[in-house]
Amino acid sequence: MKRSRLKLFKTTSLTISLIAILLIILSIGIAAYIGVSDVSDSVTNKVSNGASYDSLNQIKSDYSNLSKQYDTLDKQLGSSPDVNVKSTFNNGVVKLSEANHTIESIDSDISKGESEDIVNEEINKAKDELKQAHDIYNQITGGNVAKSNTTK
Repeated sequence: MKRSRLKLFKTTSLTISLIAILLIILSIGIAAYIGVSDVSDSVTNKVSNGASYDSLNQIKSDYSNLSKQYDTLDKQLGSSPDVNVKSTFNNGVVKLSEANHTIESIDSDISKGESEDIVNEEINKAKDELKQAHDIYNQITGGNVAKSNTTK
C-alpha cells in the first residue's frame, strides 16, 4: 500500500510540475506576443507620424511664404486702398489666420498621438484654407477686385 501511495504521489507531483511548466511557457508566449504587437504598433505609429510631420512641415512652409506675400501686399496697398480691395485683403488675412490655427492644431494632434485619420483631416483642412488664402491673394494681385470696382 505504501508503494502505491508513493507511486501515486510521484505521478501526481510530476503531472502538476508538467502543467506548471506548460503554463509558464504559455504565459511567456502570450507576453512575448503582446510585446511584439506593441512594438509593431509603435513602429507603425511612428512611421505614419513621420509622414504627418513631413506634410505639416510642407504646410508650415507654404503658410510662411504666403504670410510674407500678405505682409508685402499690405505694405503695397498702403493706408488707403480701395474699399473692395481692403475688404478682400482682410478676408484673405482671416483665411490665413484660420490656416495658422489649423496648423497649430495639427502639431498638437500629432504630439498627442491622435489617429492618422484625424491628422489627415486637419492637414486637408489646412491645405484648403491656404489655397483659399492664396486664391484671394491672386485675386488682389491679379487686379480682379480693382477692375471690378472701376467698371461700376
